[in-house]
Amino acid sequence: MSEVITFINMKGGVGKTTLAVNVAYTLSKIEGKKVLLIDMDPQMNATQYTLTESQMNEILEDRNKSVYGCLSPDYQANSVLDGYEQRKEEKWIFNVENTFDIIPSSLDIMTLNLASSPYKLKQYIQNDLGEKYDIVIIDCPPTISEYTKVSLLASDMYLVPMKAEPLSVFGLPMLENYVKETIQKQFEHEIKFVGIVLNMVIPTRLLYKKNKPIIQKKWKLKLFQNELKQCEEIVKGLDSDLSHEKYILNMSDLNVVNQIKNITKELVQKGRL
Repeated sequence: MSEVITFINMKGGVGKTTLAVNVAYTLSKIEGKKVLLIDMDPQMNATQYTLTESQMNEILEDRNKSVYGCLSPDYQANSVLDGYEQRKEEKWIFNVENTFDIIPSSLDIMTLNLASSPYKLKQYIQNDLGEKYDIVIIDCPPTISEYTKVSLLASDMYLVPMKAEPLSVFGLPMLENYVKETIQKQFEHEIKFVGIVLNMVIPTRLLYKKNKPIIQKKWKLKLFQNELKQCEEIVKGLDSDLSHEKYILNMSDLNVVNQIKNITKELVQKGRL
């Protein structure tokens, strides 16, 4: 079965989607893993990051070509009838590159009543995907919601991208408490907190110098040794008019290339992927 990891933070603007997409890409390219990225955020940032304009238009024209398709009450899991496996076309899976696929998001997932079927995503991953992928990464919205619950209940572990800022430090205990009280106790689902990755780091900033020791003291071994620095090339990569290369692994700045490689390797080690 696939190892499923949710990338989550209660606070927006921490580079969560950028990290999720680039770790997924690096797992595929460097680690040789078969990787699926699932965009569970109605804002569709991971979707826009990875797909072409024509693919985006496909989703806008047909909501079933998004995660809506496999979470919709109209969708029934693949089944075995009379000894023959009946597999449905999974038109919501788009290939990004080689062994890296994505299930894009859609605004239409906001119309789904996920509260009535909190295990729908977990069932889809287990029953339909099976061993098709080595790793599934889920990109969540920056809030506690049904999207968050469904994602965590489908996951084996969760990773928290964080900026070394007071609001991030304040928000993480709330997330940990939600996981403990709701996911683990109420739903009796075991999930591992694999760690914290400091992102968008500017080492010379006072906020970083002040808050990193606080994070180190409070979360000890949960803090990844490797972190991703703030880099203009990464920002430009989000705009096709400014850069032809959106994936960190392929950028000219060897410092950030090595950083994303090392973060990915550390995740493989900590998560035993």
